[in-house]
Amino acid sequence: MFKYLLSLVLSLVLIAPAQADLVTDLSKRRIDINSTFTGASLLLFGTFTEAFDYDPEIHDIVITVTGPNKPMVLRKKVNKAGIWVNYYQQSYNKMPSYYSVLSTRPLVEISDKPTLGRLGLGTNFLFFDPNPLMQKLPDTQAWLEFRNSVVRLKKNELLYIDHPNGVEFVGNGLFRANVDFPANVDIGEYEVSAYLFRAGNMVFEEHSVINMRKFGFSNQLSQFANTYPWLHGVLAVIFALIMGWLASVIFRRK
Repeated sequence: MFKYLLSLVLSLVLIAPAQADLVTDLSKRRIDINSTFTGASLLLFGTFTEAFDYDPEIHDIVITVTGPNKPMVLRKKVNKAGIWVNYYQQSYNKMPSYYSVLSTRPLVEISDKPTLGRLGLGTNFLFFDPNPLMQKLPDTQAWLEFRNSVVRLKKNELLYIDHPNGVEFVGNGLFRANVDFPANVDIGEYEVSAYLFRAGNMVFEEHSVINMRKFGFSNQLSQFANTYPWLHGVLAVIFALIMGWLASVIFRRK
């Protein structure tokens, strides 16, 4: 009888829904891109459940936005016999095309480095998947140098963003964060994640998705090029010839 009651209690515990301490939402879940796209801004907002007792001294919120993964090859030039050549090379199988992290305060003040590394929070703790078959680096120090160079290049393009104090409380347990996308973002599915920390430990997380897509003539042209690459190439050459002939007729010297 005792074993039966114990198994019944355990089954009820397992099937009971987990209480969400954090509730978030997005101002939009789809961003359309056309030929005049100059960037976009996304508002993420949220609040705590009524039963949650928020304490700013021990609780923090971290929000990340991660774009679709893409392969990347990074090369470093070396002076060989007076000639600069691409000598060192590192190939990455998967790398986030976009990454933004916003928090209530600097990440190193929210939790320790092992926890941040395990969760991959912050550009310093993002994991890039190197291709071992293409790796041509002499040691670990060179690998770290290449990794930091990738982050630096992405930051220069405004595609990797660390925004401490980017999550703002507006009163009554409500908070908000603005996520900015530059004009050079890739299309695809972006994952938005919200993490709740208590005394340095991650206690709750919530994930949602937004879609970045092209529309209009540029989208139709892109789909046509991907579906019929040979025909697209032939038409592009014919169009170039026609435009060249028209230019020669218009500007022909009399």
